[in-house]
Parts: sequence; structure tokens; C-alpha cells
Amino acid sequence: MPAEEHELLERAARLDEAALAMIFDQYYDAIYRYIYIHVRHAMTAEDLAADVFKRLLEALERGEGPDRHLKAWLYRVARNLFVDESRRQRHRDHAELEDGMAAAGADVPAQAVLNTLQRDVLTALHALTPRQREVVSLRFIEGLTNEEVARAMGLPVGAVKALQHRGLAALRRAMQGAEVPLEGIR
Repeated sequence: MPAEEHELLERAARLDEAALAMIFDQYYDAIYRYIYIHVRHAMTAEDLAADVFKRLLEALERGEGPDRHLKAWLYRVARNLFVDESRRQRHRDHAELEDGMAAAGADVPAQAVLNTLQRDVLTALHALTPRQREVVSLRFIEGLTNEEVARAMGLPVGAVKALQHRGLAALRRAMQGAEVPLEGIR
């Protein structure tokens, strides 16, 4: 663990507000994106992402929480929250199309292409098994290393690599007809 992250965790354990704010600022957007990919509903993703940081604070107040691997701890909590949420929402349909990735000022035809592409990619991701989807999103959308993904998911690195390989192969097949360049992904 880098020395600055170790120091940040030590300060957070003492409930240093500046350290807690730095953790929130550094990780909120990534945690939100990760959750959104799985729940596909912006308000739910916002609520769950906020709950991740609430749980971090509660754990630190109890003298618990991460003492190493802060990022993996946050992703594991996020995973647990969206799994619980999906169990609660299993019988509801939240398949609304959102334009969260829209560029400001984009023209209507370009926005339509972006929305279609976003929908196609999310649909292809949701065609994967839950674990494949999780590995692919953590690895390629959030940029975690295989080791960080393994810690976040509680799996051996070899299992993460196998899930990644099968997930990417399935994504390539699902996106075959779409205009998404996947040839650079390994």
C-alpha cells in the first residue's frame, strides 16, 4: 500500500474530517459508476454509493473498517449493497433508459448514437454472468488490477483471470454487430 494511502487510512481511523473528505472525493465517482453498471438506475446508484461511505464512517467509528486495501474494501461493500438491492428489487422492472453519459451540448443525432451505444453496451454487460460482469466492470471500467479485483470479490487471482477471459469473449460475441471497437481488449 502506498505510504500516502496508509497515512490517509490512519487519519480516517481517527475520524479526521479532511481525510474522510479526501476518501469520498477520491472514490465516490468510481463507486457510483460501478454500482450504476449493476443496478442501471441513477437514483438507486446514488443512494447505494452514499451508503458505502456511510458504512465506512460507521465502521471507523466502531474502530473497525479497512486498515489496508481501502479501495478493495469500498468495492466489496458496494458489491454487497447492490446484491442486497437486487434481491429486494427482483420483482420490479427498473429498465429505464438514461442519458447519464451525455456530453453537454451534443446535437440530437450524436446524442441518439451515444444513447444507443450506451444501451447496447449495458445490455451486453448484463448478458454476462453476474461474476463475469463484476470482473469486467471492476477491471476495465474502474481500472482495478487483477489483485485488487480478487480482494474486492474474495476470489483467487486465477479465478478473476478466468472470469475476465470468459466475460470478454462473451462481450465480443454480444457486440459483434455493434460499432464498438473491442479488438484492443485482452
